Parts: sequence; structure tokens; C-alpha cells
Amino acid sequence: MLSAVAARKARLAQSQAQTQTAAPEAKAIAGPSPPYPVPQAKATPVATKPPAASQKPPSKRKPSTSAGNPFIKKKKSQHRKRPQEQQPARYFAQADAFKAQDDLIVVDESDSESSVASSSAESDKDWTHARPTQSKTAGKRAWSPSAPLADSSDEEDEQVPLDVSAPAEVDSSPDAPTVLSTFQPVLDQNVFHLPPSQSSSSSRQGRAVLLLRASESVALLGAYTLTVLRGVVSLGGVILTASSTAHPVFAPRSSPIPIIQCLTRRSSQQSVPSFILPANVAEAASNSDAAIMLQELHTGIEGLGRICRTFDGFFAPSRWWRNQERFDLGLGHVYFLPHQTPDVSPLVVPPTWTKATNAVLPPSAGDDATAQRRVCLIKGPKNAGKSTFAKYLMNTLLTRHRRVAYLECDLGQSEFTPGGMVSLNVIEKPVFGPSFSHPSIPFAAHYIGATSPRSSPSHYLDSIQALIQQYEIDVQDAVLDEEPPEEDGRISSTIPLVVNTMGWTKGLGADLARKVEEIIGPTDIFPFVATSPDDDQAHGTVPSQIPAHVHGPRVHPVESVPSHPSASHNTAADHRNLSILSYLHAIFPREPPSSPYASPIATTWNTATPLCAQAPYEVDGEVAFDKLILTGAGMEDVVSDEVQKALNCAIVGLVSCEPGTLEADAQPEDDGSSTPLAYEQGAPPPLPTASRCLGLALVRAIGPSPATPLQLLTPVPLPLLSSARVLVMGELQLPVWGMLDFRTLDDSGEIAGYERGKVPYLRWGKGEGAGGERRRVRRNLMRKGQM
Repeated sequence: MLSAVAARKARLAQSQAQTQTAAPEAKAIAGPSPPYPVPQAKATPVATKPPAASQKPPSKRKPSTSAGNPFIKKKKSQHRKRPQEQQPARYFAQADAFKAQDDLIVVDESDSESSVASSSAESDKDWTHARPTQSKTAGKRAWSPSAPLADSSDEEDEQVPLDVSAPAEVDSSPDAPTVLSTFQPVLDQNVFHLPPSQSSSSSRQGRAVLLLRASESVALLGAYTLTVLRGVVSLGGVILTASSTAHPVFAPRSSPIPIIQCLTRRSSQQSVPSFILPANVAEAASNSDAAIMLQELHTGIEGLGRICRTFDGFFAPSRWWRNQERFDLGLGHVYFLPHQTPDVSPLVVPPTWTKATNAVLPPSAGDDATAQRRVCLIKGPKNAGKSTFAKYLMNTLLTRHRRVAYLECDLGQSEFTPGGMVSLNVIEKPVFGPSFSHPSIPFAAHYIGATSPRSSPSHYLDSIQALIQQYEIDVQDAVLDEEPPEEDGRISSTIPLVVNTMGWTKGLGADLARKVEEIIGPTDIFPFVATSPDDDQAHGTVPSQIPAHVHGPRVHPVESVPSHPSASHNTAADHRNLSILSYLHAIFPREPPSSPYASPIATTWNTATPLCAQAPYEVDGEVAFDKLILTGAGMEDVVSDEVQKALNCAIVGLVSCEPGTLEADAQPEDDGSSTPLAYEQGAPPPLPTASRCLGLALVRAIGPSPATPLQLLTPVPLPLLSSARVLVMGELQLPVWGMLDFRTLDDSGEIAGYERGKVPYLRWGKGEGAGGERRRVRRNLMRKGQM
């Protein structure tokens, strides 16, 4: 076995051969005796060969037996000394302690590990004694780019420093984690636990008050409400001032965590009256820059992780951080995050986002410029952060406006509705959380039925045009019914619009993006920096500055943000499935909103019961619905006899049409079909100018005869269901997680009281059909040339 010490010595000997003559070299090497004992080599000297210019340095790899390697012999054979080859010097020429060591070491099978350990220890000892001699050539490197690379398995070479200067100690500890919270919590000093509220709805919810200094940050994981009692703080980049408003915050691990940061308190900033706090807390809060109250929020949204197992436990710390010591805020399932973990990252707001957003903010409520039309369009490639920036822009505009309209044009990643819809929502309060945490009943929407407009681009453009016309007529200059509060100085005369577009920027997607921009006619455009040259050509050249005194929209370039670490675990399809399940389990407020323009947002979720065990609506299809329309790729080929099979366990859109718009359509003749719905093969979708999608529903069951009632599951409030007269079925499908019973899934038991084999739509066990069985691979076949 050729040791690493011998290989090192051979390379040093090659460099010493040319710089010094043979006699002086021998004298220099034999010079003063080393202060440590030198082991005597029991090897037979071998005559050296003449140097060859083309000869390569000796390799440290173990040569094969078939090559006739002279070093590979029997176990107890004698050693042979490696010949010293004379080549042009590539290393510094000096005396080295490795010269006196053995070239070859006999290794027995029974003592292989001990020999390696002893040789490694010997080399460390030799380097320690030879350091004073080698320090004369400090600053030079002991390696050459043309030298062969060392094998990664040779640990001995890694222990010997290659730099002859005083080697610095290498810190093998991992990099320190990124700090998320600079706030240092201390109980009864800057953290105070409050007794539960006296209201019955929050009698079991814990509360805590945090006193912050300027520039301190706090990161929390979980669902909670935030109330600013004193000073000014920013939550996810949005500035919040002291008020009695409790902002719901949803911070799961599957999305970036919003950071609470204390800003410099202004002297003119008012505070919430301190009588709601105990005397000791109010006294301590008077000496702080900001005071916030946190309260645990119980909505049932945490149960979505049990339903969709890919997001199991996403509101709790991960397994490798769950057992670590952390500060207890006394808020139950709200966790304090001091450092960043592999699956938790903060919500990053680049400076270009803040600069671009401040450019469209009105200066004050009394300015005449606030009455002008304000339409902001966000465009860019996928995975650039368009949805995050659109929500950030909407929340920032809500600090100056009482209401902000949000037009969603991205069918795959909708913010307030499930995928497959273009919707217009009117928002009154900032939203802090991912898209599945705030499903809403839109002010106006149209059901496309797919996550991409590829199969119906004309219907997609007509729907957007109908929504922008409805905004300009009904929403933009809407007169609010109620008077604004005295302390609220926000603008109420106009409602700005934020438009989020899709990330399909090539081919047909680029053409649709340009037509959408022409239809909307924005006043401000926020293009994202493209990640590839193809995206640059699709969106055109992005100017570096905002053009002044130029007719047309103003352009505010913004930069992209890195993707969340969970993107490698959860795909876009997983987030779409979670949004659909969140929508179907959501519970919307029963009372109507205070304004007819506001979009109701879900407040709680029924996640204690799976969809297969919830009581559905039973309706008579012949009386309740006037028409059934199938839209999407291949839907025009579905005949009447197959409608019942296609409609079972399907997601449909509940569409309300204006009176008289369906009478012009020719009604199909009775062909003896058992479908209880009026169906016309190949019928076009409802006109966007005369229809509105109220929401989505799940067809739980459809009977074999027209007399059997139709079973529907939908979160749409009951007062709106009476106006839904048309069912539109598209390409959206219910995720498999929605068909299972999470209560007995781990026990392999029944599903809603039935045996798994008798449950429809599901197949258990081994798959059948082409490619379902294991493929046999034959390895005993030979090619013709191998025979």
C-alpha cells in the first residue's frame, strides 16, 4: 500500500532535483539530524530510471492487478523503494521532513486501520517539527494548477496544510442561522401576559403585550391577531399605526413569515387609551417606542393540514426545531421564532418595492389628484413574486384609501378565489397571510374552468373586459353608503384598482398578456425583472427610471424575490389543491356586509368533518337549474348519456344569468336521457356581460333517474344560491385528499362509515391496465458483436 506520505515525498523530491545538484542536495538533506527519531526503512534500494519529459507524476490511485504493478505482491513481500524522477521543478525547493520517512508501509489485514491511524499521527508530528524550517518561504503556494488533483478519499493530505505560512484554524462549525427576531423577550419587563377577554367568543384565547424599541423585529409562527396600542410598526412591509383594529395574521411554514418591526415613533402619533391595559403594563408601555397586543386566533384553519397531508403541521414548528428551547409567549399555538430554520424564511420586501409603491400613494385625502383614475397592473414571468407584490401594493393602498379593488387574472394562483376564475374583489381591510387564508365571495367573477386560458382564450379575454367595464361603471366612483369615521382620514371618493396578471409570457401567453394590458388601460405598470432573455422579449424593454411628461402609463420597475424554501417540497399544484379544499371547508359570515361593494371573507373553517361526511344540499335539478354547460378541452364531445358520469364528483361553477339571456338559446329536444338537467352538447359558456359566477360547488352525487335529487356541497351563503340557475363544469377536479376521511386514514378503516372498497371514485391496492404491473427486465441477452 502506497501511503499518502510517500506520495507527498515523491512530489517534493521532483522539485528538488533540478534546483540543486546531486551532491549538495544530498548534503542538505542529510544535514542536521532531526530532533525526533526517524524510522528505518526495511526496503531494498532500486536503481532509478532516467528522467522522461512526458512522464506524469505518480498517481495516488490504486493500480489494477492486470497492469502488472510491481508493488502488488504477496502480503509479506519485501518493500521496494519508489524511484525518484527528475522533472522540472513545480514546487519550492527546500528540506522536508518527509524525506526521512518510509516510502512503503506493509499493511496486514488484521492491522489495516491501526496502520493508517499511526501514519496519520506520524505525519502530523513531522509537520510540527518541520514548521520552523519551512517558514522561510511564507507567502508562496505549495501546489500547482498543473499538478494532479488529490483523491477525495485521501484524508491524510487534507490534514497537512499546503500553505507554508502560519495556517489559520478552520472553523468547522456550521454557519450561524439568520436572525429573524432581534427582540429579546423578558417576562414582566417587555412581555406581559393578559387575562383572557371577557367576551364569550374569545374566552379561551390567550393575550400578550409586547413592548418594542425602535428597529426591533419579531417573527411569529401561527394564527393570531395584532393590535397596535402605541407607536408605529410595520407588518410584512405595511405600516400600521395605533388603533383599536385587530388585524388577523396567518403565518404558516408553507409561506414566507411576515415580520413585525418597530419604527421610530413620531411625537404626534396618538396611542390607544391605556384603560384597556393593567396599570403596570400601561406604565411600562409609556417608556417604549411601540406596544402591540397579540391574541391567539382559533378559526379551524390549522385543520387543513390534517385534510391535505402535504401540509400537515404547517402552523407548528418542524420536527427538528420543535424540541428546541424557545420563549413561551403564553399564546398556545403561536410560536416565537428567534432564528431562521431550513423550512421557514421571512417575507422579503426589496427597496424597489417600497420605492415603486410610494410613487403611487396619494399625498393626502384632501388633494384634488386623489379623484383621478388609478389602475395598477403587475406583470412579469412566473415565480417572480407578482402575487406577493400585488398583495403588498393592495395593503399599502389601504392605508390611504378606505377600499381597494383587486382584479385577479391569474387562473392558476388566484388570491381570493380558487383557481379557474377571473374575479373582481373589493377589499376593506389589509390581508396578512397566504391565499388559502382569505377566500372570499367576489363582487363579480366569471368561471373559466381551467388553470390556464389555453383552451378558451376568447372567453378569458371577454371575461376580463366585462370585469373592467363593471369596475369603471359600478366600483371606481361608487358613493359609499356610510359616513367615514372621524378619526379615519383615508380617501373615500375613489377606489383604486390592482390587477394581477398570469406568468405565462411565451407564445400565446405573451399575446394574451399584451391584449389584457390593452383592455385594462393601466395608469401605472409594475414590470418584474425577467429571469431569462425570452421573458424580456415578451414584456419589452424595462426602463430603469419612471418616464416623466410622457403620454401613457408610468412604469415602475421592481425586482424579483427568491422563492420560498418550501417551493422544493410543495409545488404550485399542491397550493391549488390547498386553496380548493380551504374554499370548500370555509364558513362565510351569515350577515351581509355593511356595504354592497365589499367582498365577504371567510372567518372560520369547518375542518372537523371531511367533505364525505358533511350534509349536502339536495335540490331538484329540473326545477333549480335551467341549463348545464360543459366547457374546456374535449367537453364538446360529451353526449347526453355520458353527462351523468362526467358530472359525478365534479367541481362546477354556480352562475347567475340575467333574465332573458338563456331563452334565445335553442333548447334541446328530449332524447330520453336520464340526466335531470337541461344539457346541450357543445353549447358555449354564458356571456360574461350578462352573467356572474357566485362561487363553486361540489357535485357529491347525482341520481340515475331525473326524480333523484342532486346533492351539492358549497360554502356560498344560502341567500345567493337562489339566483344560481346555471351549472358550468370545467376541467377542475377535486383533489384526492378531499375524497378521503382523515379521521380513519391512518387506521386504514372505513370512510364515512363505509368500507373502502365500496366507496366510489377511489381505487385501492395495485393498479391495473397498461403499465400497471411490474416490468420484467431481461439481462441475459447479447448483442451480435458480443457472441
